[in-house]
Amino acid sequence: MGIESLLPPLKPESLHLFVGRLGDLYVLLSTRAGNMRTYAHDTALPGGKYEEGDVDAEGTAIGLPMDREKVRLLCTLGPFLTGNSLIVTPVILLITDHTLVPLLNPSEVQSLFSMPLSAFLHSRPSSIPSFHYRISHRLSSIPSWVIDSIPPPPEVRYAEDNGVVGGKEGGYYGYRDVSWGEGKVRMHRFLTGREALGVKPVYGLTAAILIRVATIGYDTAPDFAVLAPGQKKMQDRIAYEITAVNGPLRRAVEAEDLLEEWMDRSGSAKVKAKL
Repeated sequence: MGIESLLPPLKPESLHLFVGRLGDLYVLLSTRAGNMRTYAHDTALPGGKYEEGDVDAEGTAIGLPMDREKVRLLCTLGPFLTGNSLIVTPVILLITDHTLVPLLNPSEVQSLFSMPLSAFLHSRPSSIPSFHYRISHRLSSIPSWVIDSIPPPPEVRYAEDNGVVGGKEGGYYGYRDVSWGEGKVRMHRFLTGREALGVKPVYGLTAAILIRVATIGYDTAPDFAVLAPGQKKMQDRIAYEITAVNGPLRRAVEAEDLLEEWMDRSGSAKVKAKL
């Protein structure tokens, strides 16, 4: 039995994908409004707030009155533990209608932008396929010799390793290992290329979800280490948060009368580990 059945109602975290002009996948990201009580101005995944009339996590993630034929459900991932001891469920959606115009709630969202999904598999932007600009040879109506004679566009330089980007030091990708629960957890950070405009990097939970989605979507492992040395699996981290930490998650589990079963599972796991 999966742990989802032993958890309180989960908050959906929507991740909207769309197909770019050359067939590559992009993900929508948002900048949270400055008046938000938590994580103001942070880069985050848009949507996911429950509205009256939502019948399931997909409906909450898409938002109302979105047509499900235009925004299709691809899958729902396993639970992620947040820094404030809550659980979110990533709901992966594909936008199939490019004529859709998003309606932003200015009290919650400052702006929307997109990044290539493959960006979250690479530690250097020069390795990201979608960041290489070139003439498409799929323009079959133009003779190949004409295409080949067109000089390449000027090189676009990104912050590969160290340097100053948007007034802040750092390269495209970075991480830090933080103490969390029983050990360390790796927090990843990706620049968006919009830092000079005040857009914050993709960091923490949002980065972790995007790495997971990109790994599944492209069936490719990232070119960097995803976990800190000795980092526990997500299921084990959630179990520890419930059984050993008196936080919001444990209290929510208690409210659903599920704590006793978690404690029994935890005790059985410790016995097996000793054996």
